[in-house]
Amino acid sequence: MNLLYDMFTELGMEVVRPNGTFYIFPKALEEDANAFCQKAKDYDLILVPSDNFGVPGYFRMAYCIDTEKVLRSIPVFKRFVKEVYDVGK
Repeated sequence: MNLLYDMFTELGMEVVRPNGTFYIFPKALEEDANAFCQKAKDYDLILVPSDNFGVPGYFRMAYCIDTEKVLRSIPVFKRFVKEVYDVGK
């Protein structure tokens, strides 16, 4: 959880630190979280729009996977938001 939370805050994304869950809910970088998640698929990132959970405009990313997989996803997510939204380095 800390790896993803730190990444989102480093990117300046709105996110609340989770307490005892296996997922994190950052704010999408556009109003339409469904469109944001669809664009992420082009980078092999599977994100779930939070509209399905009654919170439009956010997305859910699970981290109940091996830490190695989380570590591999971080540069991919950063590349996605840089190339599509010009966010980050």
